[in-house]
Amino acid sequence: LQKASREELTKIDQAFESERIELLEKQHQEWESLMQQRSNKEVECLKETAQRVEDFSSQLQHLRVQDAEEYNMVKIKLETDVQVLEQQLQAMRATYQLNSEKLDYNFQVLKKRDEENTITKSQQKRKITRLQDT
Repeated sequence: LQKASREELTKIDQAFESERIELLEKQHQEWESLMQQRSNKEVECLKETAQRVEDFSSQLQHLRVQDAEEYNMVKIKLETDVQVLEQQLQAMRATYQLNSEKLDYNFQVLKKRDEENTITKSQQKRKITRLQDT
């Protein structure tokens, strides 16, 4: 009886041990599967991040080129505007100089006429005085 009990106890121990080994193997396989899934997700996330970085880098480069082109266009426009304004300023200075010279000339002419008129007036007064005296 003891021998049968021991044999039965040994069989039960062996059954427990084999069940424990099966459970450990099953848990190990499940663990490996979960770790593989995690690894795959990490790789996928890294790829997505790398793609986003590449996309943003491309967009940034495109914006830099676009801004450089816009900057150059604005710079050219402003330089052209400056040249036009400088030409207008030179034209205004020339016009001012010409008008100033005309005014000086006209002033001299008027001054000379005034002198001539004063002389003529003086002569006519003398003539009138002479005519009145006679």
